[in-house]
Order: sequence, then structure tokens, then C-alpha cells
Amino acid sequence: MPVFALYNFDDNTTVVDDAPINGIQNGIYLNGASAVGGDLVLDGVNDFAKIYPASQFQMDRGTLEINFRPTDGDMDGPQTVLSRDSTGENQGSYRVEVFPDGSVQITHETEGGSTTFSTGPDFYQPGDTINLSYSWDEGGAGGQLAIENQTSGADYSADVPPGLTMDMADQSQPWIVGAGQANSDPDMLNNIGDNFLGTVDFFSLSDTVDNIVPDEDPVANPDTAETPEDTPVVIDVLGNDTDPNGDPLAIDGTPTADHGTVTVNPDGTLTYTPDGNYHGPDTITYVVTDPDGNTATSTVTVNVTPVNDAPDANDDTATTTVNVPVVIPVLANDTDVDGDTLAVVGTPTSADGTVTVNPDGTLTFTPAAGFTGTATIDYEISDGNGGTDTAQVVVTVGSGGPGRDGIVRGTEGGDLIDTGYVDPFDGDRIDANDAIIGGDGPNDDRVVAGGGNDTIVSGQGNDTVFGGDGDDVIDTTGGGGLPLPDIDYPGVYPADADPNNDRDLVFGGTGNDTIRTGDDADTIHGGDGNDLVDAGIDADLVFGGDGDDTLVGSEGSDTIHGGTGDDLIYGGLNDVIGDALDIPDEAGDLRPDNNRDLMFGGEGNDTIYGRDDDDTLYGDEGDDYLDGGVDEDSLFGGAGNDTLVGGQGSDTMTGGDDRDVFIVGSGADGSGDVIDGSEGGDDYDTLDLSGAGPLRIDYDPTNPENGVVHFLDDDGNETGTLTFVNIENVIPCFTPGTLIATPRGEMPVESLRPGDKVVTRDNGIQEIRWVGEKALTGQELRLNSHLQPVFIKRGALGNGLPEQDMMVSPNHRLLVANDRTQLYFDEHEVLVAAKHLAGTQGVHAVEAIGVTYIHFMFDRHEVVLSNGAWTESFQPGDYTLKGLGNAQRSEIFELFPELKSDKGIEDYQAARRTLKRHEARLLVK
Repeated sequence: MPVFALYNFDDNTTVVDDAPINGIQNGIYLNGASAVGGDLVLDGVNDFAKIYPASQFQMDRGTLEINFRPTDGDMDGPQTVLSRDSTGENQGSYRVEVFPDGSVQITHETEGGSTTFSTGPDFYQPGDTINLSYSWDEGGAGGQLAIENQTSGADYSADVPPGLTMDMADQSQPWIVGAGQANSDPDMLNNIGDNFLGTVDFFSLSDTVDNIVPDEDPVANPDTAETPEDTPVVIDVLGNDTDPNGDPLAIDGTPTADHGTVTVNPDGTLTYTPDGNYHGPDTITYVVTDPDGNTATSTVTVNVTPVNDAPDANDDTATTTVNVPVVIPVLANDTDVDGDTLAVVGTPTSADGTVTVNPDGTLTFTPAAGFTGTATIDYEISDGNGGTDTAQVVVTVGSGGPGRDGIVRGTEGGDLIDTGYVDPFDGDRIDANDAIIGGDGPNDDRVVAGGGNDTIVSGQGNDTVFGGDGDDVIDTTGGGGLPLPDIDYPGVYPADADPNNDRDLVFGGTGNDTIRTGDDADTIHGGDGNDLVDAGIDADLVFGGDGDDTLVGSEGSDTIHGGTGDDLIYGGLNDVIGDALDIPDEAGDLRPDNNRDLMFGGEGNDTIYGRDDDDTLYGDEGDDYLDGGVDEDSLFGGAGNDTLVGGQGSDTMTGGDDRDVFIVGSGADGSGDVIDGSEGGDDYDTLDLSGAGPLRIDYDPTNPENGVVHFLDDDGNETGTLTFVNIENVIPCFTPGTLIATPRGEMPVESLRPGDKVVTRDNGIQEIRWVGEKALTGQELRLNSHLQPVFIKRGALGNGLPEQDMMVSPNHRLLVANDRTQLYFDEHEVLVAAKHLAGTQGVHAVEAIGVTYIHFMFDRHEVVLSNGAWTESFQPGDYTLKGLGNAQRSEIFELFPELKSDKGIEDYQAARRTLKRHEARLLVK
């Protein structure tokens, strides 16, 4: 900035120009004015400072700046901080004044007129420091006024119009600091008044306009908002947007949103309205502008939260004849805008018959005996999220009238209903090419078999069959040509030319029924009893119902619900045909998605086979056996002690609650598998790799229940991996041959029985309450190296103990008593797990080809003599109990029922303090 006059007031008698670029224009203090500490001090009576006149003051453009502090708290009129005047009236003047109301005013006069600026009242208080910067440009765009109260932070700015100048009539006119002058002669002693009470820090002049802030673009910052579905929201987008020049901002145009509409409100806020029923993220793009037309663009991210919309239930109609049930798909025309799965609430009723809700959501209405006319059924649907709606079904029940009504009825006995059967009531027949009921094809049959052990062969067409009571045999496979799947198999068979001409609906009813449906996508309800169902080809929907059912999906992507009971379910072909037609995808299956089944075992101990393609198996409640078969299957055991076999392909298996077993038949089958034993219920999960061939296991060092299995070929090369988590195994005990001190002398541990007495360190002779054992094969030990026994050589524990070599489980704890236990732990005796002593002289883990761990238990945790060394008896804990088999654990619970609870386990306290691994290392240095 080319400042050519800068007046920093010193304590001498002259006003010194510290920037004499164009020559020095110094000044003087008059009438007692002086400087103290670099500030010009003025008394407000008659003193002031005069800056000597110079031609350089005659500027048609420039910038001045002055920093001052008014201190008069009892002003009775304006006081002039800075002024300059011409020698002739209206030839030009400039004045900075402060007023009693706390305002600052600037008056700039030029020939022919004047301009005045004012901050307005209360801009300052006495004692506040004010900085004022003023620029002008007569022939240019004008200048800028900026006043800042540096004490309070208040500010004022204004544009100085063009046409103003400091080029006044007589170039000899000086600047006066601290008083006003008006129409003065050059001697500067005339017309001085309005003296200023306060201090002035500095005053400067330059010949350029250098205080104008560049007209910059505004800054628009992103915003966020949230609103429930279908609810408008007001967003103050300008609240965090700024303008470097302090200009007011406004929204330019109408902003847009991807999933809603936006309106601009008069106060500058936006109202966003999401599209109907939309929920999820949305983005509003908006533009802000200042009065000069500068713009900036930003966005608002709106989170539209979901709100459950009630479903829409629509009325239905149906027709049937006297005494004949009718299935009504009431949900078919009901809708839910959220896409929720709808279900019928409770069991609807009708005054004119009985209503049953089927597992697939349809209703079966059976008219009351002999009823004809119009029946109504009121029903309610739910979306599962609190939304409900009601509707009504109107069922027209005809009398059948004279002649056939299109419904083949059986008697209460054991009927054979086939093409040769004649309805004894009205003469209806199977496949009579009659199409009596509206909408039916020529051979679409309605069969109501009634009571008895009936055999129904419904033949061709889309048939509806009610088996009723009794052990019925129902065959709807049809008597036409060779049935074909809806999806072809290249080079073997083409696709079905008509996938909808044999879609059957079958209700087995009560009894042990046998049902075969054959071609096309059928729906089958086994009902009560132990049913055998073969759904045939295509994508069928099967409900086993109550009882121990055998359900075979056969060809097609079937959905099968076992229901209650111990069910046997095949997603593909059953074991009679075998798995010869199950082709893995990697072996060249040309149709890898034609048999993707979804199966639910339901309650009971179910056995489920997925067979070909990518199946999903849910065991649900009970002790289930799940076998995925070939390809990439997903298995979920659910509650109960389940067995899961992934089979060929990269499978995902989740055990769920309780004690699950995962079986890997070979390294090829296990490669790519992901297994999660889960943690719920009575949890103790086992991974069985006995048939998997050569392998290596890397356990997670932070959690031994997790790890990776590396499958190897005969040369030790890796062929694949399996990942597992939450697989447990903890077994503490002795091994056979260990001698236990008893009142009868030392006895081999394997010879001890409940009731035998043993010498204990703390409580003398105590009676054994329980004895158990666990045998591990060499292969099991290789697969679970952390279960390998620990060998303790004779004398390795000091003082000649143990008296002979012994082997114990890695978690079996031994008593240690020496100076270090007292030094480090303030305990004379502590218990240390054998695995934490491994690595010391004479103690190391061994790779056994097989081992049996034996454990015995007293009324309390005891320390006993084994091979002359003091070691622990069995102490039940959460993990140790889970490591036992069901029979052994049940036996312990029978003897010690309190151990079923956490408190009971906690109360069975250890006989000594047990050291952790890092603590034990202090004893074996």
C-alpha cells in the first residue's frame, strides 16, 4: 500500500511523518496538545494537532485510516476527530465526528453538494477503540467506508460513491486532528471548534484506493436434515452459508431433489416434501446468490426415515356347492406399499361354516352341513409391524341342483376315486372333459374324498383334492404324456411347453397320507399324521403339518416346511434314486439353478437333505441332521443339538444354540467352508475332521475357539482351507497309570470308583462322588494339538517329585509351593496348569497316538497325591462341564444339582489360588 503519510504520534513537540514517500509533511501540537506513550492526547477544550499543508493532500483518489478512542462520557454536542476544509465556502471539506448518542458520522463535501455516513446510535461507548478506513475515487468506481469498534466487535460499512475528492480549492489547507475547521484561512487559527476529548493512535494517508474488499463469491456449506416418511420438513440452508463481503444471501431459482419436491419460502428456508411412501437418503441441490450476482452451489442430505404403512385388504368372493370345502387365496389381492409379508390374523369365523387358515395364508371354508346361500367371512390381515386392515369374503354356496356340479365326492368309507369312479350323489367323474365349474379346464377336477382310507387318482388337469379323514393315497400326477420340468436340460429334455396345465392343490387332511403330485408347481398340505409327500417336478410348495412326515421336493426349486414332528425332508431326489443325478456346478452342471431348495424343519428332530444346487436348510427347534449335498449351501441348525454336513462345495454352516457337530467328510468337501458354532444355549460345539485326510490347524492366538483348517495332499501341499469360529473343547483330567494315594495305599487312577476313599491335603480322607473319562484318538489329538497331554518326568517338580513319570491333561493343575510363590504372590501354595509349566526342565507336551483322560470329583475341590505329587481333583466350571459328554454331565448334575446354576459353579471354589500363564512364568525362570 503506497502510504505517503503515516503519523505515529511521539512524545516530542512535533507530529512526525513516518512515511515520507513524497516528502515529509510533519505537524505540530497546538494549545497544549501532547503525546503520551505514542498516543495523541486531546482535552476536548481547545487543543489539537495540525499537519502542515502540502500539495500531496490534493488527491482525487486515495485512502485514509485513523485509530482513535473517545472518552467523553458527558458530551453536549458533536466532537470532531479529523477534519480538512477549503478556504472558500463549498469548495470541499471532510470531517469525522462522534456524537453524544454513541454514533460516528463522516461528512465529505465537494463543490455542489455533500455526502454523509452514520453508524447510527450506540455504536460505541466512551473508552472504546474505533478504527476507521475511508477511500474515495472521483473519476472511478468510488470507494469504501469501514468502521470497526475494536472493543465491542461492532462494525459498519458503506460504499463511497464516485465523484468525491480531496482536491479542495486551496492546496495549502492542512489536516486537523482533534478539532473541526470550517472555511479557514491558511493561518489555520480561524474557525476551530468542536474539539475532541480522547486519544488518537495513528493517522495515515495513501494515494490509492486500497481498502475495498474484493467482491468474492459466497460460501455455501452442506446441510443435513431428517424427516419421517410422507412428512415435509423446513430446512434453514442459509443458516451456515456465508458471504466474504457481508452481503445478504438468497436462494437462486428452485432447488431440486431426487426423491421429493422443494419449495423456497419467503424467509429463505426450504420446505422439502418426500415423494409418497419413499424412505431412504435424498439429496437437494441448491444455489445461493448475493446482490452482485455471485453464486455458490451446495447440497442438503436428507434422511427420510421409514414409517410403517398399513396394508390394504380387499374384499374377495368365492363359490362352492353344498358340503364342499373351498380354498380362498384372500391375500392374493391384498397389498402393502412397504413390501411387508402379509398374514391373516387369528382364525376368521363364519356363521355359515368353519374356516381354517392354511400355512400358505389361504383360507379353507367348509360350509355347514346342508347350508346353501351366501356366507360371509370377515378377516383381518397384518404386516407384522403393527399395520392391520380388514376385509370380507362372500362365498356363494350352491345347492348343486339336479345333475352334476363339477365336484367329485367320496363316501365315508374307503373309496377308490379315479376315472372309473362315479359320484354316488350327482354322477360327477374324474377327467370327464366337462368343465362344469366356471374357469375350470376340461379335466380340472374338484375332489372331496370324505372319511375313510381313500385312494384318489385325479388324472390330468389342475386338480384340487381334499383327502379328509383317514389314511389316504392321493395321486395327481396325471395320465397324459411324459411330464417335463419348466426348465430344460440341454441335450436331455426340453422345457415344459405348458407349465400351468397340471398345477394341483392337495390337502391330505387327518391321517397318514401318501401324496404324489407330479408335473408343474403344486401346493401340498400334508395335514395331521405321518405323511409321505412327493411333490414331483418343478417349484413346489409343501407343508408337512403335524406328524413325522417324509417330504420329497424332487426336481425343481421347492420350498418345504416340515412343521411339527420328526420329519425327513429331501430338497431333491430321495435316497431310493440316490445322488447319481446330483451334478456339482464345478463338474459341469448345465443348469446350476434348477434345484435351489428352501427347507425348514420346524419343531422336532428333523433330517434334511439339500441335494443338488445351492440350497438353504433351517433345522429350527430340535436335534436336527442337515446335509447340504452338492454345491454352495447355507445350513442353519437353530436350537438343539444339531449335526451339520456341508457336503460338496463351499458351504456356510451356523450351528445356533446348544451342542452342534460339524462333519467334514473330506478335504475337498471342506475347502471353502465357513463354520460358526455360535454361542447360545447349552453350548459346546464340535468340528469333526476325522474323514478329512491330512491337514493342519492354525488356531487364533487370541481365541482358541477360532481358527483355520488347511487341507493337505499326500505331499503336504495345501489344497484348500476351512474357517471356523466358536468351536469349543476343554477337558481337564489324569491319564491311566497315575497312582493316587488312598487309605489302602496307592491305587491306579483307572481303578477308582465312586465311593472309594482318597487321601486329601486339606480335609483328610474323602469319598469320591463321581468318576469320568474321555478318550481321544491320535487323529483327534493331531487335529486339536492344544489337547495333547503334558509329560512330567520323575523329579521335575523338585524334591524328587513326582516319584515316577506321569502324564496329565494340559489344563490339569499341580500344587507348587516354594519361596517364589511366597515372594511373588504372597501365597505359600498355588495351583499351576501343566501347560504353563511346559518348557521347563523335565516338563513338555507330547504328541501321543491316543490318550484317555480320567477325572474324579469330591464334595469340594481337593488336592490329592498323584505319583507322590500334590495335584488337583476335578473342579466343575462353565467350560469344563461343557467339555463333558451329555451322559457324564447329567450324572454330575444329578449328584450336584446346584451346579446347574452359575452361583453353584461359583460356590464350588478352587482349593488354592490358580496362576495365570504370565504369572506361572515367574515360577519357572
